[in-house]
Amino acid sequence: MTASPYFREPPLSPQPEPARVVPLSTREADVAARETAVTTREAAIERRERELDRLTAAVEAQRDRLVAVRAEYEQRRDALVQRAQELERERGELLAAQSRLVEARATLENARESGEAAPASAPPPAVPEVAAVAVEPVAAPQPTAVPADPDVYANWWTVQLGSPEAA
Repeated sequence: MTASPYFREPPLSPQPEPARVVPLSTREADVAARETAVTTREAAIERRERELDRLTAAVEAQRDRLVAVRAEYEQRRDALVQRAQELERERGELLAAQSRLVEARATLENARESGEAAPASAPPPAVPEVAAVAVEPVAAPQPTAVPADPDVYANWWTVQLGSPEAA
């Protein structure tokens, strides 16, 4: 390929234009300002890095605490489940005992009504509830006359204990 006669090679370095010529002191001031800006920005980045490190540590601490709280929650929940199962078992036992008691009462009442003897395994009869009764004041007892006849008390022991012939 041959070069065209109209082609001209560009110069190796641009020719300084009179408006583009900047004194060296201005360039040095510009470089110093840029270095100061870079230093300021580096300091800000380092501060931000330290802040992020602190935040990361705080998040890790929160995560560890969350794991510990979750484990404690699971333990408490398991304990509550076990306690609920125990209570349910005890409730079942109580209901079974109550049903046995009701059956025994019914058997005892049927035996009483029919005049049969109560079974030996039957529990003792329940004590009826005491109804609220109005209490009236009792008058002081009147002294009784002591009988002069000593034979009145002669058969007292026999009346209290029964006669030997009756046994």
